[in-house]
Amino acid sequence: MRIKGFGVNTRRTDSNFKIFEEQLCYLKEAGFEYLEVSADVVDTIAGGKIIPRKFKKLINLLDKYNFKLTAHIPNGIDLRDGKDREFQLDFFMSSIEFAGRIGAELIVCHFEKSSGDPAAESLFREAVLKGYDYAKKWNLKLGIENIEIEKLSKVASFIRKINEPDIMLALDLGHAFLSENYFKNDFLQSIKEVADLVGHIHLSDNFGRFEGMRVKNFDLYRVSSYTTRLNLGRGDLNLPPGWGSLPVEKSLKILNNYKGIVVLEYYHDKYLDFNGDILLETKELFSKL
Repeated sequence: MRIKGFGVNTRRTDSNFKIFEEQLCYLKEAGFEYLEVSADVVDTIAGGKIIPRKFKKLINLLDKYNFKLTAHIPNGIDLRDGKDREFQLDFFMSSIEFAGRIGAELIVCHFEKSSGDPAAESLFREAVLKGYDYAKKWNLKLGIENIEIEKLSKVASFIRKINEPDIMLALDLGHAFLSENYFKNDFLQSIKEVADLVGHIHLSDNFGRFEGMRVKNFDLYRVSSYTTRLNLGRGDLNLPPGWGSLPVEKSLKILNNYKGIVVLEYYHDKYLDFNGDILLETKELFSKL
């Protein structure tokens, strides 16, 4: 492995810049080099467009703490939506512009769940390619992230068919651990089959126990008690590496040819007493490998 740097995700703040700066401060102190900034971390997009005054304040804070950056598409984008097509494309382009203007190296977009409708899948492919063309103007790479309700192989197949050098798999190991258990696939074998596509890694942990509410009622799932799910060990818990049952070391051994950034995508605001140790232990693991 040749790790370019270790990063961490931002946590949404309900427009609270003070909370955002607190995040930046303690993550910098913990030793993270990269920050993966969600375009809605302080609600800088409204109606599919960047809000200039908020964006300027965001930039000032990012400049102050001097992280290297990647970016993540915000909530709400649906690139398979044919009814509101023009808006969704504009929203997508604004998100890419956000990433480009903050100086990100890469932007991550969720694959979401395939629809089974060839027309909708064609819209998704067309949108990704349009976004990719726009991303090139900002010198951005595009990572397609697997999620826990879709087979990893389906995401990989989509990327292989597109076959563009700067559209890569943003492998979320926590999502894959859940999805492959849910679809009764061999998790480690699935990682082997996609290893050549991986250009970005999200690393978090969970117990591999799928929460059925994620499929049956996503809105309810999003507002359900995290503490209850944590107690039960269910769903995408975004634990620090090594705090769940994902076979982290075995997974990383399979990815021994990986070159890129590793983003620890965990709920760091719940681990304020441990963030420095979490990063140090993760670096030690990678050094051992």
